[in-house]
Amino acid sequence: MATVRMADYLRHNIVKKFKQLYDKSNPPIEQKAYHGDKLYETLLSGKIEKLNEKIVESFGNIIELNELLMETDTLKIKTDMLLYDYVREYDEVKDTHFWKIKEKFKEDVEIEVPLSSQSLMFCQRGGYYDTPAAIHVDELTIADIPDEAKEYIEKIKKNHQDESYRYAKKYIDSEKVDETLLQFTTLNQALKAWPALSKLVPQDKISKGHEKQQRKRKEQQQRSKVKPVEQNLNKTILTASLLGDD
Repeated sequence: MATVRMADYLRHNIVKKFKQLYDKSNPPIEQKAYHGDKLYETLLSGKIEKLNEKIVESFGNIIELNELLMETDTLKIKTDMLLYDYVREYDEVKDTHFWKIKEKFKEDVEIEVPLSSQSLMFCQRGGYYDTPAAIHVDELTIADIPDEAKEYIEKIKKNHQDESYRYAKKYIDSEKVDETLLQFTTLNQALKAWPALSKLVPQDKISKGHEKQQRKRKEQQQRSKVKPVEQNLNKTILTASLLGDD
């Protein structure tokens, strides 16, 4: 393959393609609407319905329900939990930097869970638009959370935790690809050292290399036709040029 420089834009495109393939082979771990529905049903549904009825009964049209409640197709919970993150550290013995996945405890992590249909939720006023309020599950007492609701809270947290690990590994692996490509000045060098890289390289770059290779081969063939006779011809041309013009 002829020379194709390992330019920044080419390296970035290769890394971008790697991320796409990573997501294909390791799909993002999404929250399930079934978990959201069950948590809403076991923790909130009955309480919100009773509150809704009480407001109508006590205040009638004095208070508009949309001031307190809104319809939403997502459920938000806030909790303190252990997540995974990517960090770059230094190994003094090997005198080199390296990536690793590290556990981090984070407070007030907000997790959004889809609901299969529109449901009523407390309204949280914002600057430009209202949003459904988040459930601070860590602030609820044991008596406030039915056992079934606890089960789905844990499943939702586990999915979020697993996704944080998947994303951290994706980031680290992508950085490793980028750092590896920085070791090469040409695409040809990288492909010879890492043949599977061809799956990440834009096809036009490989085609361009092949075209250059074919042109070079044709030039060599044409050169081979001239080579047998060029010595004598060159002698004549050189002699004439030394004699100068008449």
